[in-house]
Amino acid sequence: MKKILFIGALILTSGFAFSQNRGEKGFDKPKDIENKGEKVKILKDRMTKELNLTEEQIKQINAIDDKYKTQAESLKKQIDTLQQKRYRLNKEKKVEVEKILTDEQKKKLAEIKAKAFEKKHDEKKHDERKDRGRFDDRK
Repeated sequence: MKKILFIGALILTSGFAFSQNRGEKGFDKPKDIENKGEKVKILKDRMTKELNLTEEQIKQINAIDDKYKTQAESLKKQIDTLQQKRYRLNKEKKVEVEKILTDEQKKKLAEIKAKAFEKKHDEKKHDERKDRGRFDDRK
């Protein structure tokens, strides 16, 4: 039992460690691979090699992965359903609010939304440049 708990803790901590891009000293995420399954396989292979896992440990880890994968997939489906419900709810709310606004108020609301969108879009561009190291405050 202690061994299983230890392996579980090892997997959780290694998951965090292996998920970070660490350059030469750690595990790089396979960035050029599009298929998530292939990425997972590559990371598992690295973990197996670096930790010198036994065949029994690999089997146990795979079983644990399968157990949690099913639960995670179930949660993802629930999240997707809730997001769709929220989207529909917001859309219904917008329709109801617009019913009580005058044409002039609708026009003003559209302008406010456009300005907010533009501001958000500009901030996003600013943040992207900064993240890429191309940010320059001088204009």
